Amino acid sequence: MRDWLVHIRRNEHASLQTQIRESLVSAILDGQLARNEPIPSTRKMAKSLGVSRNTVVLAYQGLLDDGYLAAKERSGYYVSEKAMESVAPAAQPRRKLPGLDWKTRTIIAPARQENISKPLDWQSYTYPFIYGQVDHNLFPLAEWRDCTRQALGKKWLGSWTNDTWAFDDPLLVEQIRRRILPRRGIMAENDEILVTLGAQNALFLLTSLLVDSTTRVAMEEPGFPDMRNIFQLRSKYVSLVPVDEQGLVLSDQLNTAQVVFTTPSHQFPTTATMPLERRMELLKLASKRDFVIIEDDYEFETNYVNEPCPALKSLDDEGRVIYVGSLSKTLFPGLRLGFMVARGL
Repeated sequence: MRDWLVHIRRNEHASLQTQIRESLVSAILDGQLARNEPIPSTRKMAKSLGVSRNTVVLAYQGLLDDGYLAAKERSGYYVSEKAMESVAPAAQPRRKLPGLDWKTRTIIAPARQENISKPLDWQSYTYPFIYGQVDHNLFPLAEWRDCTRQALGKKWLGSWTNDTWAFDDPLLVEQIRRRILPRRGIMAENDEILVTLGAQNALFLLTSLLVDSTTRVAMEEPGFPDMRNIFQLRSKYVSLVPVDEQGLVLSDQLNTAQVVFTTPSHQFPTTATMPLERRMELLKLASKRDFVIIEDDYEFETNYVNEPCPALKSLDDEGRVIYVGSLSKTLFPGLRLGFMVARGL
């Protein structure tokens, strides 16, 4: 039984039977209970609510008479096929309950910021012009199914059922350290890698750690809107630095920055790749002006023209670069798995 379906209050003026009926009707009309979906037996419902079974029987009988439920012999009670036919949606408005005025309670309003909008039916577009989505025709489904079967086998049961609350899964960290990072020229120790709930979670954590209301931040323009929004929720001093065909321009705006965000391998959204010379100049400037660089290496695999350029992190000798990666592009976005690499993290 779903314990959220029915709640009764013994000090209500309405009878227990009426409360049970109204709760189930509301669940049906709101779509929480689908057609032909079974509901708990009268015995189970009565035990859960702590009421007489006769009370539940009478409530169910009323719902049977009204056409909301259907009884199947030796099977139980189900939501009727015709439960919605006699009820016009407009005639059953959802009752608006009194509550808090959240507009007076919230300090910030993220919904008012400029956000990316992705149509749900983007696959029907000839040229959808969106990012972060996977072409299901190219996904290696058979290989993924085989890997899943192996991972869910008894051999690895002890690994994925353990609650490693104090550290990340050691096998996952090892795969990131040995297979993913070396492709970007990054050599890291296990304790320099932190697994996150996607790259956005990593970026949010870094902003929470490094940025307050007085921190001076610089990022690319045009750039990643979600990152701009995260920065602007924390600081009033966010400089938008222009980009050219080689990525982030090393302008005077970087001279006063304390944190710089960049996407050097595949600039978002221009797709420009920052050449090695500018990467070295950026690192020299970071050392001279004493700022930290957040490198979002979200899509380095899409460089099909030139030889892959080493990650900015791989060229960093002072530990100023924090590298953020994601498995959303190499696997699929719904996995929500990312990581960051930093010295002394």
